[in-house]
Amino acid sequence: MKKTFKTFAIMLLTALAFSSCVDVPAPYNLPDKSSNSGGGGGSTINEGTPVNCAQAAELAKALGDGATSSEIYTVTGYITEVVGNVSKNQQTFWMADTKSGGRVFEAYYANLPDGVTEFKAGTKVKITGKLLKFVNNSGNVIPEMKNPTVQLLADDSGDTPDEDAIDVSCVMAAQITGDLPYDTPSTETYAITGYITKVVGAVSKNQQTFWMADSKDGGDIFQAFYANLPEGVSEFVVGMKVKIIGKLYLFKKNEGGIAEMKNPTVVILENGDGGDTPPVEGTEINCAEAVQLTNALTDGGTSTETYSVTGYITSVPGSVSTKTGTPQQTFWMADTKDGGQVFEAYFANVPSGISAFTVGMKVKLTGKLLKYIDTKNNNAVVCEIKNGDVVILEDGGDTPVGDIIPVTCDEAVQLTNALADGGTSADTYAVTGYITETDGKVSRNQQVFWMADDMQGGKVFQAYWANLPSGVSVFTVGMKVTITGKLLKYIDKNNGNAVICEIKNADVVIHEQGDDGGQGGDGGDTPGPGGNDVTELVNGDFEEWVSDTEPVGWKPVSGASNATMSPNQDAKSGSYSCLVKA
Repeated sequence: MKKTFKTFAIMLLTALAFSSCVDVPAPYNLPDKSSNSGGGGGSTINEGTPVNCAQAAELAKALGDGATSSEIYTVTGYITEVVGNVSKNQQTFWMADTKSGGRVFEAYYANLPDGVTEFKAGTKVKITGKLLKFVNNSGNVIPEMKNPTVQLLADDSGDTPDEDAIDVSCVMAAQITGDLPYDTPSTETYAITGYITKVVGAVSKNQQTFWMADSKDGGDIFQAFYANLPEGVSEFVVGMKVKIIGKLYLFKKNEGGIAEMKNPTVVILENGDGGDTPPVEGTEINCAEAVQLTNALTDGGTSTETYSVTGYITSVPGSVSTKTGTPQQTFWMADTKDGGQVFEAYFANVPSGISAFTVGMKVKLTGKLLKYIDTKNNNAVVCEIKNGDVVILEDGGDTPVGDIIPVTCDEAVQLTNALADGGTSADTYAVTGYITETDGKVSRNQQVFWMADDMQGGKVFQAYWANLPSGVSVFTVGMKVTITGKLLKYIDKNNGNAVICEIKNADVVIHEQGDDGGQGGDGGDTPGPGGNDVTELVNGDFEEWVSDTEPVGWKPVSGASNATMSPNQDAKSGSYSCLVKA
């Protein structure tokens, strides 16, 4: 029996050594530069069986779920969409057999060739590696090649519009998009020409969201959601005449849909206001005047004129939301700090440089007046500006804007329970703990999870639709994380008025990976602001050793039999693997 146990233990350690040498989820699987130059430095690349993108997708889909092909392939096509930013000299992109072919085959964290700083849509490329059938948490099959080498064949990614795109106006684009199913991109590629009428939020990862119309004062007709900034342009500006190129998309919201193009390529035709011009100012009024003017409108009506309402924030009923791609938050304002709920800023845009609105701030809110009828509250009249731009005139209060209070999960629950039902904390908190359970699927780069102060702590505190950090496609049980935002005491009326202590739309920093490692590759929405790249793994990669027999991140190693561990230069990636001897 003792001999059998020793034999089993040795086999187990040997299996550990072999499994430890397989690919670590990108971007940690860094290539050997000596054979991975991608067209620079004179090194050769092992060519695989040549296939196009459509053939590669079919071959990958024919594999078992999560399986990798035994054969090496070389796939040639055009980059149609770049997903996320460069990490560890790698970047993810989608490709197709034509420039407008959409998402056919994914190069997951492909290696940038020498001298290339990033991949660009429109470039003709050749990628080499093994095919992989990746199945994400939603059950979707992603045909991909993980960490492939890349050769650039032709760079057509400049400012020339795609010749296959269909030219339409903003109004036409909105009409066509309105006929699409929700959350399903069009099959055709379109080129929409118009003027930028509103810029939403700051630049993030060389992308920015804006609204456009067929005239400079045409309002919010069509949205360019996190559009790619052209080379040499630091930000989009109201008044610019632009052409955006990509697929149409109808994003579903509670009150309807948003006609948009996600991550489009942008060609600037006219510079417009020049970049440094301040936002358009409306007619200056106070809160009381805004209420009088709004009450004079018809029910549900919007003013034709733009107004700038100045006053003090008296109440902040909810947390910051990033569902539209930019931070937004609702607040009430009045002409005095203790004036009560006079005029509402409904999901106003949070200015760059602050994390949230706070009571006591003196602000200027700009937009069109809206007389909203609350049918769920006895047809009460709400005077408001929806999605207005905000300039902060005075900070207000004694606490600097953006101060964050660190707490544990248990402390966060105690603080949240002390709030009124449905109430939100005035302060911003950073809650640190372990993910104990994940709920639902990833949607628009967000996911719901529960956390506690230890991994066996159960469902203590909820991160409700937390933002996935850059480079991470899914939250997993076991991750150690810090979530940041306002505490919210949510009353679940569908579950016996149960109290849920949570932070909505929290930004997340991952300190330790969970059990599943965070493998991605679903090519989801390009992430917007928030989060940090994952830089630590629970287990090491055998590149560093505490001693000659103990690799960093693998303690305790094992006490079974007389097995020992030592560094070995026969490595699949990096410089070392782990050799187990009995």
